[in-house]
Amino acid sequence: MSDGKPKENESLRTVQRAIDILNCFTFDQSELSLTEIANKIDLAKSTTTRLLATLEHNGFVLKNPNSFKYKLGHRLYYLGSISGRSIKVREVAKPIMDDLRDFTKETVNLHILEQNYRVCIEQSEGVMSIRHLVRIGESLPLSAGAGGKAILAYQNEAFQESIFQTIQSSTKWNKLISELNTIRSEHFTSSMDEREVGLAAIASPIFDVNGEVKASLSVSGPSVRFSEERIALLKEHVIESAKKISTMMGHM
Repeated sequence: MSDGKPKENESLRTVQRAIDILNCFTFDQSELSLTEIANKIDLAKSTTTRLLATLEHNGFVLKNPNSFKYKLGHRLYYLGSISGRSIKVREVAKPIMDDLRDFTKETVNLHILEQNYRVCIEQSEGVMSIRHLVRIGESLPLSAGAGGKAILAYQNEAFQESIFQTIQSSTKWNKLISELNTIRSEHFTSSMDEREVGLAAIASPIFDVNGEVKASLSVSGPSVRFSEERIALLKEHVIESAKKISTMMGHM
C-alpha cells in the first residue's frame, strides 16, 4: 500500500516551481516572456505554460494579449496590502533592537513619523550606568537629532520645506539640506549635541513595503562615548539592523 509520499513530494515541487515563477519578476524586469521565465527557472516550456495558466486563472499573473508577456497580477497586490497592514513595525523591530542594544550597550530607539514630528514608540534601554532615555510617546523634532533627520531626508520637497521654515538660522538651514542629501545616499546619519548638550545619536531609515520612510532606528548615548572612530565602527551595524526591519516590513 502506497504511503503517498511520491505524490506529496510532487505537490511540493509544483508549489515551489510556482513560487520560483513569481520570484522571477523584479523592478527591472516587471514583464517577462514564457521563454524568459522558463530559462530563469530552468524548466520545460510546456510545464512552465501549465503553471502560468494556473497562476493567471487565480490572478497571480497577468498576460499581455499584445506582447504575450506576463506580469504580476492584482491578487498579489491585494495580499501585499493585507500583509502590510498586519505587520506592525514595533513588533518586527523589537528583537532586532534588543540585539543591537546588546552589541552597542547603548539605548536603541524606534521613531515613527507623526504629522510634523517623530515619536518614539519603542525602546531597548542601554545597559551602561550613564545612558540616554527617550520617553515613549514623546514628540521630538525632525530637524534635530539623528532619528529625526533619518526620516526627514526621505519626505517630499513640500513637507521638507515646511520643516525648514521652522529653522531660524540660514546656516543651520543650509547645513541640514546638505545633510539630507548625504543621508539619502548613505542611509545613515549622526548628531552631536543637536537636540541636547551632551547627547549623541546615530540613525538609519526604515523603509516600508512601498519604499517610503515613516520610521527610523537610532542608537543614542552620552556624546563622550560617540567618538568618530566609534561611530564608524557602529555605522554598518545600525544600517544592517534597519535594513533587516525594512525587509521584514516588505521592502525589497
